[in-house]
Order: sequence, then structure tokens, then C-alpha cells
Amino acid sequence: MTENRIQNIGTIYRLIEQFELISRTDLAKLAGLAPASITNITKALIDKQFIIERTAQDSISRGRPAVGLSVSPFFWRLLCLTISSEKIHVSLCELNGTPLYTENYTVSSIDYPSLDTLIMENLQDFQQKYPLAKEQLLAISVCVVGKIDANKRMITELGGQQLHCPLMEKLESHFTHPILLNEHFHLWLLAESTVGSLISDDNVIFLQLDESINLSVLMRGALLYQQSKMNVDKMLMPKFSPLSDQIFPELDEIQRYQLTNQVTFSALIRLIDLHLPNTLKTSQEKINFLCEQIEQQNEQALLILNHISDNLAYVLMNLINIFSTQKVLFDSPLLKVKQVLFEQITEKLQKTLLIDNLNIQLVTSQFEWNNEIIPCSAIKQGIYEGSLIKDIN
Repeated sequence: MTENRIQNIGTIYRLIEQFELISRTDLAKLAGLAPASITNITKALIDKQFIIERTAQDSISRGRPAVGLSVSPFFWRLLCLTISSEKIHVSLCELNGTPLYTENYTVSSIDYPSLDTLIMENLQDFQQKYPLAKEQLLAISVCVVGKIDANKRMITELGGQQLHCPLMEKLESHFTHPILLNEHFHLWLLAESTVGSLISDDNVIFLQLDESINLSVLMRGALLYQQSKMNVDKMLMPKFSPLSDQIFPELDEIQRYQLTNQVTFSALIRLIDLHLPNTLKTSQEKINFLCEQIEQQNEQALLILNHISDNLAYVLMNLINIFSTQKVLFDSPLLKVKQVLFEQITEKLQKTLLIDNLNIQLVTSQFEWNNEIIPCSAIKQGIYEGSLIKDIN
């Protein structure tokens, strides 16, 4: 099969998915292909059970119902995993990303040395509960809320902790299907820009804050760098308050004021334990506790909030002054205090921006961190590019 035909198949599938129900005539117009080519491609997609024919009766017309094409929900299934520092979310989905079955499994740092084995045990448990014929599984997508290696073979970091998890090797010993391993931030960008809240936006700053800080800039519909994220970990922050020195006093001044040592969860947890004494165990529990104290107007919690907004506003100010980007998509467990956090960031941006007449919009993600659409987006991209359906003759 030629590269051009593979691309055409992916394009036709994407149009059918986008419009939910579309005629062959409209497909030909939108794709710029001859009717004969559309007929051949749609027949191949129907034969391989990616799409189906459906009738659409116009309520006004009494004539013969029109025949349209839509994505088939009946045959192909997608197996999706979202792996975080504390949970493994497994789901079996239809082609369009609709979840059919989901399970949540717990994980802790104690499990990290044998994380690949634990993940396989969870998958085997899931498959026993929800059996699936092997021929129905199109692909497996693994989404890591952490870091993976450059070759996309291993998980190298979870919850800010380094680890060695050769997950692909373990999965390939059990599955013969295509397996896609990606970082959560990359797939979140993909999901938001293709089917999420930014589908019609070309200029956006993406900012994700949790155990790490992930940042990317979309300009004219394309990421500024080949990689999905910019490395801003070592960006130096001003000393906004005494809190800036209290987080990592053991570090030298250069390291101490680096962004990663000021606002990532490992940094914030130090401030929480120092100013809001608690007996909580996990980072998520501590962040939730901080948000609760902010809502209750606890003075110490508000100091920490001010520290967070100072640092985030400073980073965004620099990027907005350079790129004149007016929309910022922010994702973080800190969104539990979204209103007051956004108010502080917006107010500080208005005072420091060098460019006049910019109306900065802070918006939130359309998807929860474990939404199936995020890992599904990797498989969808493979279909759109034709790589996951190139065996169609």
C-alpha cells in the first residue's frame, strides 16, 4: 500500500469521526478526492469494521432515507492505561474513546522496584473481569503521569521519584498488538487540541503543575519545539517572599530559586508541612489539605497560595511578553481553588505585562487527569496517520 493511500485512509476516517454521520459525497468534497477513491476507501474501512453505514431520515422529506457513514462501535476495542504515582487506571474503550469498562488499582512508591510486574498483574485481573477476543483489540495506549525514556520503552520517574521500569518489554511479552507509551502531558496536549476545549485555538500556552511543571506553547497551530514540552525546570525565580528560602534551604542560591524547587509538589509539600502541620501520608492528601485550608481562609495557607501565584504569574509574564499569547490552559490538582488562584495570577499579570491591550484568558482542561480520551488520543493519532490501519487492502 502506498504512503499516499495510507494517508488518505486516515484522513477519511478522521472526517467520518469528526462529523459523526457524513455522506460519501460530502467526504469527497472535504477530502478533495474523486468519488471512486472515496468508494474504495470507505469499502475497505467497512470491511475492516472501522466504520458502518447508517440511514439518516430527513423529517421534512418523505423520500428514500439518506445513507451516511459513522464510526463503528461494535468491533474494535482500545485498551488504555493511565499510570500515576498513586493509581493505575485501566479502561477498555470503543473506537471513539467511549469507555466500556474501567478499573482503578492502587500503587505506592513501595511498588516501584517491581512496577512492571504489578501493572501486568493489574492487566491480567482486568482481562479476567472483562474478557476480550484478541482479534478485537486494535492497540494499547499507556499514559504516564511522570517521565519516560527517549526511546519510549521505560518509565523513568513517578511522583518525582526516579525508577527503572522496563514496561514495554513486559507488555510485548504478553501482547502482539501495537503498544504506545507516552507521557501524560504530551497526550493531554494532543487531546485538548484535537477534541478538547482548544480545538479552534492556534495560539495557546499549556501549563501543567503537579509533581513536575510541564509547559508548552502552541503558535499558529504548531508546537514551538519538536518535543511536546519546554524545559523550564531550571528557570530562576525572584525571591518573592521568605517562603522562597524556606523550601530548600540546604541548596545553594542558584538551585534554590529554580522553578522546579519553588512550585512543584515536592516543594509545596515542604511548605505545607512547615506552615500547616499535619499527619497526612501522600502528596495528593497534602495538596487537598492545602486547598481546604485556602478555602477556609487560613492565613498560612494563603501565604503559600500567594507564593504559588507569584511564581506562576512570573513564568507566564515572560512567555506572554515574548509570544503575545492570550490564552493559557492550566491543569493541576490545585484547581480545587481555581477561582482565587486565577484571580491572583490574572491580577499579577496585568501589573507586569509589557504588552498593552492583551486580554489574557486562563482556562481549564476539559478532561480529568484519568479521562480515557487522553490515552485514546495516541491511538486515534495512529489511525489518523494511517499507521494503525495500513494493513487494509
